[in-house]
Amino acid sequence: MRSQTLTSFVIVLSTFASASIPTQHEHDHGHDEGDATPVDHSQLSGVELYDWLGTDGYYTEDFSDEELQELVEEGLANDDRDIVNATIGSLSWYAVHSLTQRDESGKPRFDRGLQSVPGLKQTLMDVWRANKNEDTYPLTEEDFDNSVEFRNEQLVPVPTLEFAWSFIPSTLAALFPKDQEVHEILWDGYDPENPATILDWLNRGQFTTEKATKLRLELLNEVSGLAPIYAAVGLGFTESDDALAALVDRLEKDPWNRVLVAHLIDSIVAHGKSAIPHLTLLRKAAQESDLLPTDGETLVLPEGYGIKADIGIEYRTQQAIRKLEEMVENSSDEG
Repeated sequence: MRSQTLTSFVIVLSTFASASIPTQHEHDHGHDEGDATPVDHSQLSGVELYDWLGTDGYYTEDFSDEELQELVEEGLANDDRDIVNATIGSLSWYAVHSLTQRDESGKPRFDRGLQSVPGLKQTLMDVWRANKNEDTYPLTEEDFDNSVEFRNEQLVPVPTLEFAWSFIPSTLAALFPKDQEVHEILWDGYDPENPATILDWLNRGQFTTEKATKLRLELLNEVSGLAPIYAAVGLGFTESDDALAALVDRLEKDPWNRVLVAHLIDSIVAHGKSAIPHLTLLRKAAQESDLLPTDGETLVLPEGYGIKADIGIEYRTQQAIRKLEEMVENSSDEG
């Protein structure tokens, strides 16, 4: 029987990305002077080229958007299965950066328009369906350990060619948010014994369907693991009285860790003016969990914010409560 003890394998790349972001892909799309010698991409081809695109090339100015889109189209249509898989692996890296590397307005800093590659969504769905079956999925712990590797002198890991297909749901969710066909693919990969995985996917895709909301409400009150945290995040952009009530109720109980408290507060505030009556509760919970600086210091957005649930929870909490306080003040002015 396949082991279900591992958490979401789709966050493997995100975890490694947290170490690479401070030194790679700066706002000007260039490299720091202290970085390693830049790769001469003109000498790259095949798997090596797509490995480089995923970890570096998509985020530089070495290629135009149109050139990158053509490279992805060519990679997915290649007769060499390894090149197809390397292309899929590169897209999983691109998806991670599209979610975690955003400017102050919330837009991706590296939008190369890869979603517009002809047939991209269908090709990825076809590859997923061709590989996912009762013998290959869910992944075993051994599979999970072998799902990424260092190759071709890359400084960060890339999906192995054998398991690149397993990253497709998370990639589709990030690249095609709120898409109904993608929503169906995500549920095709649902593993009830490891629900954090699909909760992560649903959040990446910003899905607020009745089915997604039902699962989030069911898992919000779990007392361990990532599931309740991901459930709280998803209920933050689920605009309903039931979602807000569930978040408040969970915060009033013992939420068992600071990370969950931070995301509960953030998601409650995301409900806008409906959160105003809960400001006192939010302040109390934040103080008791030591999520606010005692000296009134204004926290700044930390590196890697959004990659893992525990990065920047103090910043997240402070921003949420300040936003709610501004709502209260504006409401008073209007009155």
